[in-house]
Amino acid sequence: MNKQILMFAVCLSSFGSFAQKASGYDMAAMRGFAHVERTIQGVDEDKARQRFTLSGYVKDRNGEPLINATVYDLTTRQGTMTNAYGHFSLTLSEGRHEIRCSYVGYKTLVETVELTANQNHDIVLQGDAQLDELVVTTDLNSPLLKTQTGKLSLSQKDIKTEYSLLSSPDVIKTLQRTSGVSDGMELASGLYVHGGNSDENLFLLDGTPLYHTNHTFGLFSSFNADVVKNVDFYKSGFPARYGGRLSSVIDVRTADGDLYHAHGSVRVGLLDGALHFEGPIRKGKTSYNFGLRRSWLDLLTRPAFAISNHKREDKESLSYFFHDMNLKLTNIFSERSRMSLSIYSGEDGLDSREDWSSSSSSTDRDYGSFEERFHWGNLNMALDWNYQFSPKLFANFTAVYTHNRSTVDMSDKWVSMQPGKENISTLTSHGYRSSIDDIGYRAAFDFRPNPHHHIRFGQDYTYHYFKPQTYSRLDSYQDSNNPKTDTIATQSHNKNVAHQLTFYAEDEMMLNEKWSVNGGVNVDVFCISDKTFATLSPRLSMKFQPAERLSFKASYTMMSQFVHKIANSFLDLPTDYWVPTTARLQPMRSWQLAAGAYMKPSKHWLLALEGYYKHSSHILQYASWSGLEPPAANWDHTVMDGEGRSYGVELDADYRVSSFSLHGSYTLSWSERKFDDFHDGWYYDKFDNRHKLSFTGRWNISKKIAAYAAWTFRTGNRMTVPTQYIGLPNVPDQRKGGQNFQSPDDNSLNFAYEQPNNIVLPAYHRLDLGFDFHHTTKKGHERIWNLSLYNAYCHLNSFWVRVKIDSENRVRIKNNAFIPIIPSFSYTFKF
Repeated sequence: MNKQILMFAVCLSSFGSFAQKASGYDMAAMRGFAHVERTIQGVDEDKARQRFTLSGYVKDRNGEPLINATVYDLTTRQGTMTNAYGHFSLTLSEGRHEIRCSYVGYKTLVETVELTANQNHDIVLQGDAQLDELVVTTDLNSPLLKTQTGKLSLSQKDIKTEYSLLSSPDVIKTLQRTSGVSDGMELASGLYVHGGNSDENLFLLDGTPLYHTNHTFGLFSSFNADVVKNVDFYKSGFPARYGGRLSSVIDVRTADGDLYHAHGSVRVGLLDGALHFEGPIRKGKTSYNFGLRRSWLDLLTRPAFAISNHKREDKESLSYFFHDMNLKLTNIFSERSRMSLSIYSGEDGLDSREDWSSSSSSTDRDYGSFEERFHWGNLNMALDWNYQFSPKLFANFTAVYTHNRSTVDMSDKWVSMQPGKENISTLTSHGYRSSIDDIGYRAAFDFRPNPHHHIRFGQDYTYHYFKPQTYSRLDSYQDSNNPKTDTIATQSHNKNVAHQLTFYAEDEMMLNEKWSVNGGVNVDVFCISDKTFATLSPRLSMKFQPAERLSFKASYTMMSQFVHKIANSFLDLPTDYWVPTTARLQPMRSWQLAAGAYMKPSKHWLLALEGYYKHSSHILQYASWSGLEPPAANWDHTVMDGEGRSYGVELDADYRVSSFSLHGSYTLSWSERKFDDFHDGWYYDKFDNRHKLSFTGRWNISKKIAAYAAWTFRTGNRMTVPTQYIGLPNVPDQRKGGQNFQSPDDNSLNFAYEQPNNIVLPAYHRLDLGFDFHHTTKKGHERIWNLSLYNAYCHLNSFWVRVKIDSENRVRIKNNAFIPIIPSFSYTFKF
């Protein structure tokens, strides 16, 4: 029996050596599993040796922990990845080991470690501008090797491309270019993943949920690329540690700050400017990272309107601004304990005012004013404490506070002044408030008993306080002959208190050198108004790797969602508000199947083919209303409960050489809805884009010049148009004595609609270009000039269509497209 095992080991070793020589590729390193190359006697000796754990952090030279870095033992061919805090744990046999650590964008480091006991050992990687040296031979976060389907990880370098729309690079617009994602309306930072709605995405900023994720009605996202360190984006194969949304998870982590050197940058763009500072408070122990963005459109419009109104009786003013601020403080107590405080504040404000006056004679005079104020934003705070209980057990405890707010104020005042007669004044004011406060904690444990098991478990609690709408209105009438004021004041408010408790557990296991699995469960308990909902969401992902450059994966996930966003448009408006599931409704649920094949035909190419099917239940569709502010009172009585399904195939290809990278993706997808109270049968969703094709390229032309290009093509969005109109009996008309079919306003009620979203708008396509020009001063400061072009060949894409009837009573559809080429310029100074 021992001879047979020995012969098998020798054959396997010979096959591995032959494959490595034939391909020039490290098979054992790529697959990350134990490779049998020892005799039976060597195996027996290894069993007799003790095992110890090597643990610590992978950091760059500034002390910044690196997420998803690969730590690999060349001696035993076993490896692991760092977690969201840059921590790793690897249990190995006693003795000498060659540890290789790699991370994209950094030099691969190989160190010799002598294990005679459990050891804490931090690994420091060095970045290098010589791109041909930045070759990562083993990346356990690669789609070829990781177990999850549908996961994409982005570093700051991936986000801060050479292209930016108007001012700064954008996290969400980067994700819009990925397969399986629809961007919705042009220029907006919409994210519709695998047929889901925009409120079905879970945005996490340092572990805290972010409700408002956009500025300028969706033109910019709320994430400042200067402080973002890593983004993990999941569209399928969700790990059990995530929950609360149906369609996707966007986990954004900000940088801790440089522990050894103080530096920063200043950026000036067309619409905004940014400041960024980071450095040590106590060298090697405490650091800060501060980022600030602010638009200055209001700094231009306010003086411009002041000059314009100087000699005018009728005066107008309009100003808009947004800002966001990120602050992170990190303190290292010891090699086992560290704490960080992360604060985010973001706000948008749109203010307008119109003052007018008129006179019917030299003495009679009327004047009035109309004022509108829209303000909305977030305040997020997270206090993290990381502690290593043992070499194998890492824990993170987080205290979380989130405040989301929206306010709308309007007032209309009119005064009539007639000397010798009564003076009359009227005032109508209208106020609107909406807010969410979340307070809670999170306890997450990371346990790695051996290199083949990575166990995560934890528990979360959140106290939700919803005030979806506080409404006030004041109508006042007064004249000079009547000292009393005729006043009507109305006020209403809504509030909901909910408690959410979450438990999760997951285990990623390497079953053997070909099979790995990630299994887990997420349990949610949601209590509101004496009603308790409990959901069980199992998760399972599996990977089979029959060859060094080929793997197959499949996943099944269930998700639950207990909050809903009420909106009256596809833009991110301050009149939108979030509401919880009530006793009348069921929480939204979805399940998704995904499977794929992944291949690396050479060191320059990576190919991925994935397919998915997702079904959602208890999704909500809200009744239509003509007002700007949808009512929150009894909102759960004005919704329809329905289903959704989406399915498709996604193909991704990556090509990388030393100074050039190219990514291409193609998506073939279907997205449908079914609401029995609205339409009999399934119908296509508004953002059912059948085909989507995109190419993205980055080229480092020289050390001073870098270029970026992105071309996007997709089938147009869908829209509902009438297929016929029905003539009604003639009704006497005050002007013409009958129904006039030539006026679209008069006969709009005669339109007949067979099916929602029954036409497809023209195909959408555009090319974006960006260039960075670098210059280093004599003092070592870097200057960057950026020139970007949105829609470079100026293709006017459809924005909406208008339906009307021509003079011959025929239905006409007019396409409206007006967004041309948009040039952008920015200047950045780093010091």
